[in-house]
Amino acid sequence: ILSGSFSPGKFVQASGEDSLSIGEVSSVTGSAKAIRIDGTAVNLSAGDPVFQGDTIETTDSGAVGLVFLDKTTLSLSDGGKMVLDELIFDPATGNGSMAVDMLEGAFSFVSGEIAKTGPDAMKVSTPVATIGIRGTTVAGKAAVEGNENSFTLLQDADGGVGQISVSNDGGTQVLQQVGATTSISSFTSPPPPPIILTAAQIQA
Repeated sequence: ILSGSFSPGKFVQASGEDSLSIGEVSSVTGSAKAIRIDGTAVNLSAGDPVFQGDTIETTDSGAVGLVFLDKTTLSLSDGGKMVLDELIFDPATGNGSMAVDMLEGAFSFVSGEIAKTGPDAMKVSTPVATIGIRGTTVAGKAAVEGNENSFTLLQDADGGVGQISVSNDGGTQVLQQVGATTSISSFTSPPPPPIILTAAQIQA
């Protein structure tokens, strides 16, 4: 996806009319854009659809909020870049799968219906780890190999606390306490035991 298309604008999906959106933009601050799988770049505004395979990018000061079909919400900022790899959702049963690649930048999300169906149903990856999500709220920072990637478990709006597993070639660490944070700089280094951040540190 990141290598781009050899023939930008030559795919059926360029018009968006023959592709079903997997969600839409809920908010934009500054500048954000989507690069479709055919190479077409679209400046995003609130209400715009997003599609499977889109690469979403923000400027250094820009931020974008997305809401997906299963009610997962996600925000990206701090010069962020991510790929919407997959979203399959059956609203009748609540079953589905979701995968997002966070390539760089700050992000946060509140998982929706898909994550409730099992620990492998929703996955968010960064260059150094993969997060398995089970009904929860998470904030983090993604960066290229050799730079710090961090993951923090937050309290849900209803007061509950979910759980995430942070995994890579070095091992797995489970976060299940509010403020639990682990930071990793390499895909081969095991995620260290979490530290607990204060409310002020989380807000920062």
